Amino acid sequence: FVTNEGVVLVDTKISGYGPDIVAHVRQITDMPITTIINTHTHWDHSGSNNEFPDTVDFIVHENTLAHMARPTCVDGAGYQGGSITNCEAFKGENAKYLPKTTFETRTSLLSGPEQIDLYYFGRGHTDGDTFVVFKEARVMHTGDMFARRGLPFLDVENTNGSAIEFGATLQQAVDGIDGVDSIITGHDNVPRTWDDFVNYNGFYNDLLAKAQAGLEAGQSVDDVVSTYTVPTQYEDFQATEERLRATVQYIFEGR
Repeated sequence: FVTNEGVVLVDTKISGYGPDIVAHVRQITDMPITTIINTHTHWDHSGSNNEFPDTVDFIVHENTLAHMARPTCVDGAGYQGGSITNCEAFKGENAKYLPKTTFETRTSLLSGPEQIDLYYFGRGHTDGDTFVVFKEARVMHTGDMFARRGLPFLDVENTNGSAIEFGATLQQAVDGIDGVDSIITGHDNVPRTWDDFVNYNGFYNDLLAKAQAGLEAGQSVDDVVSTYTVPTQYEDFQATEERLRATVQYIFEGR
């Protein structure tokens, strides 16, 4: 996002992508990269932070900073580029890349046609997910609170995400944000619409309600998974068995 003062980026992909990101920016403008907003701590969203000038103002939710500043990182086995929390990227001399700017529930950057609004509505994918709204452009970046049109990866184990609160957080975002037409998701290759985001909220909360009803009725996780089908009105959304089982399991566990 090019402003009068410089370039604002959202997330930095995985380690090693910094120069490529800068090269893409340079195809648009020669203005300096002044600000980077990380939607959350994960290695594939903050992995190249330390490959940018140390003059950049990094901005995150306060819980995301806490994960980035952990003394020890979560085991990264199976994750490309290191630990999922990515805190090893900010050790030693690289501690200077830890964000200096945080917020609690809502804040705004810049003003007028350049205004960017940051929202935090609660636990979901992690416990520090930021929704980024470019007000004049009517565009929102959702990070991995809406990664793609399918069930989310819920990082309950490592960064205090929540299958149960994910639904409430989505609902609060739908109710609490307006003036958005286009959505940049965490991992999709194409922009989505506000209606896609609203439907994603309905899709997830429908599963949440069905899993909770199954639990109350004495069903097992296997029972819920084996009988679940994606409702017709959400047929554009995918529920792979792996994500479905993990989500239902967390709901049954009250997490």
